[in-house]
Amino acid sequence: MDFATITQFGGALAALIPLVLIAGFAVVIWRTVSLHTLLRRLWLLVHGSDEISDPKIRSYVDEQTNLMSFRMFSGVQAASLEEAHQLVQWAQLHRLDLRQIAACGHYFDTGLRQVRKQDLPSRPYLYAHIAAFVVFLFASIGCAWLMLIPQVPFTFKASERTFLATEFSAQTLWPPVLFNRNPLKKSDCDQPLATNAARTSFTEAEVKTLCELLSADEWPAHLATKLKEQRWSLFVCTLFFLALLARVVVVLNKVVSAKDLLARGLPSTLPGEQVELDLYGAKD
Repeated sequence: MDFATITQFGGALAALIPLVLIAGFAVVIWRTVSLHTLLRRLWLLVHGSDEISDPKIRSYVDEQTNLMSFRMFSGVQAASLEEAHQLVQWAQLHRLDLRQIAACGHYFDTGLRQVRKQDLPSRPYLYAHIAAFVVFLFASIGCAWLMLIPQVPFTFKASERTFLATEFSAQTLWPPVLFNRNPLKKSDCDQPLATNAARTSFTEAEVKTLCELLSADEWPAHLATKLKEQRWSLFVCTLFFLALLARVVVVLNKVVSAKDLLARGLPSTLPGEQVELDLYGAKD
């Protein structure tokens, strides 16, 4: 590796540093659902490392920082530091990992320490997401598989018929690639047009056009360009369907986690707490 290559590599890494920092702050904001961490870093950048002189304000800022730390590392969106302490105590009491609470998402009430049973989705909602999971899964697998196929689709201007082509062959779009045993090869162009047309399902005019195309000097470069464009498009489609698939998995995981936690029947009270009773409602 020469000096120029090392310099270019170092420059590329230096260009990635701001993107990594932005991505890191984005993850923190997403996990904490707050701009507190970003604003605190900006304040330290402007004001320096000196502590806040006012004790009450310093206490408030420290409390918010600790709360953001709890949200970041546990994934549980506690509303206050006191609520976070109670959740930790409640989870330890019932030998429950905080990640199990975080997995429930908005279906778990952090203040009441119980699953929001009334907010759990209906069966049709779950069946729709399961169906979407299957569709997005096969769509992402299909797009990823098509990226490996070297054929590129083209269309005849005269007949508007689509066919698949490689550098040395072409075949009709139907029957499918795996079942089409009779493609038109470049070496077949020495045979009569009628023979190739009967064997390949192309018309004689199409066979003549394809033979001229496969024999052209600029054909390999043109095909390579189109193949690259096709694979980039399929790559984007694969990422798109994978993002949708991940979204469906997250939704289903929240519901399953919430139902599992609800099935355990854990009491929401802590030792020393009294259950609030609706005495007026009991009289009715």
